[in-house]
This record gives sequence, C-alpha cells and structure tokens, in this order.
Amino acid sequence: MKNILNYKFGFFLLIGVLLGILTIPFLEKHLYDNEITEDHVKETITNFFSSIEIGSELDTYDYITDDFNLVELGGPYTLDEFWALVEESQGDSVPVSRKWDLSNWSISIDVNSAHVSYKNNGTFVTSIEGQEVTTNPVWLESGYLVLENDELKIKYFQSEEISDYLSK
Repeated sequence: MKNILNYKFGFFLLIGVLLGILTIPFLEKHLYDNEITEDHVKETITNFFSSIEIGSELDTYDYITDDFNLVELGGPYTLDEFWALVEESQGDSVPVSRKWDLSNWSISIDVNSAHVSYKNNGTFVTSIEGQEVTTNPVWLESGYLVLENDELKIKYFQSEEISDYLSK
C-alpha cells in the first residue's frame, strides 16, 4: 500500500511540475506583452503628433486618455478646448502644414506608467492673405503616459515654448 501511495504522489508531482513548466512561458509572454518600453513611449508620442498633422488619418483620441489634460498657453485644457483656443487665435490665417522633430528624449518607466520629456522643433506653414508664412517654434515638453486597456496613452501633457529664450 505504501508503494502505491508513493507512486501516486510521484505521478501527481510529475504532472504538477510538467504543467508548471508548460505554463511558465505562457505566463511570461502574457506578463511581458504589456511591459512599457522606451520605444513604445516614443511611438505613442510620435503617433500623437502625427495624428494632429494637417490631413492625417490617425485618430488623436487613440493616443490620449478620456481625462487627458494639456497645459500650454495658460491651460490646463482638454484637447477640444485647446483646439478651440488655437482656432480662435488664428483669425483669418489658414494652417497649411504642421510637422514636428522630437529629440533629446528622457524617459522613465514604471510598471503601468511612464514619464517622458523631450525637445520639440516645430515647422508650421500658414497661409495669411494668400502668402505662405513658415514659423519654427521650439518647445520643451513632457508627458505622463499610462496603460489603459493594455494600450499606452497620454494622460497629461505639458508644453513650454522656448523659442524666444533661444534667440537671446
């Protein structure tokens, strides 16, 4: 009887070990699929800016949380409030194109969130009374990103134009 119990125990122990060995790769893959990386942070920020370029087919709301706040030009603003402010300030000028060059990245990552700061060199082309005018503002920006439904999204965004300081 004692030998039979040892065999049963050994059999169940072997099954348990085999199940554990087989499930570890699955669990590791599942756990690390949601891991935030620096490339993931850069991609989210870059896609956010691509989504607000003139003529973009990307949906800006895919890159921000529902409670997103932007602090710039005296904010905080929701994205809709910010665009209303920009539109009001443009008067009769018509935006032709917007492009951004992001550099000098500094990224810190936690389990479910990330903080990023970088330099943003913009190139805006605007039509004013039929004449195209190009401006090249420079900002220092930072953002707080969170995992929301397994997607990395921007929750908070702060931007400070430094163009005037660079020209002195």
